[in-house]
Amino acid sequence: MPRRIAPTLIVTVVAVSLLAGCTAGSNGVSAPATLGQGTPRASATPAAAAVSKVSPVVGGVTGGTTITLTGSNLGAVDRVKIGRQDATDVKVVSDSKVTAVVPRSVDYQPASGDVVAYAGSKAVSAAATASYTWKVSSGVDREMQYAFAHWNAPTYNASYLDFNSVGGDCQNFVSQALDARGLAQNDSWHYNSSGHSETWGYAPAFDNYLKANPSLGFTPLTADQRSQLSVGDLAYFDWNNNDVPDHVMIVSAIDGSKISLVGHNLDYDYRDLDTAITKDHPGAKVWFYKVPASL
Repeated sequence: MPRRIAPTLIVTVVAVSLLAGCTAGSNGVSAPATLGQGTPRASATPAAAAVSKVSPVVGGVTGGTTITLTGSNLGAVDRVKIGRQDATDVKVVSDSKVTAVVPRSVDYQPASGDVVAYAGSKAVSAAATASYTWKVSSGVDREMQYAFAHWNAPTYNASYLDFNSVGGDCQNFVSQALDARGLAQNDSWHYNSSGHSETWGYAPAFDNYLKANPSLGFTPLTADQRSQLSVGDLAYFDWNNNDVPDHVMIVSAIDGSKISLVGHNLDYDYRDLDTAITKDHPGAKVWFYKVPASL
């Protein structure tokens, strides 16, 4: 009598066969699935970053203007260049907005430069070339533009006498720059066709003039208050510790704790303050005047 196969065994064999048919090929190796059978499609290429607008596109030669770059996929932007200059304080506000602070123009002269954002070493594409323009638009802009146009002997302003032969041209130069900034001339401080005041060309006289006339708004600062300085402020020096100023220069740059100065006599555009009072004149004294912001 033929042996009968138990029904439960048949069910088990069929189930195993069906399972094998879903997961394996004819040789028992899993068969590759095809699209439409549960395999995810390859992810799309991430959209490229792009800048569509820069605003504002005009500011003063002393810098400090915050510009905003808008566009798409800007989250990786970590650098912004304006012409040959690197902007500072680059911040990603959102995926569509980045802000940056415009640096001073090269030697405080009017100029224009393309605005380019970078993500790492790669420049971000732009819908159109964005150009930023540095203009002379404020009192300190006028002061610094003037100072850097006339700081060295070949470019001294021929409209003024050169005082180097009578003790030094440092205060004469500073007075010219302050006049360009907008400090009003008067009977006590002037240079005109009739002559000039002692305060115009002699550092001790102008130092005393500022001390005697606080209404002018020049705020005195000690050496310990140098952190309060701004570009365009004045630095007076006593080289030999007799409490009489021997020299004066204009603050030309502040980079962290480093303060640079522009002036005549030892004609210099970015003279290091600390070098001047240590290496050049060991033990010298320095004090400052903040020029009023209203000028």
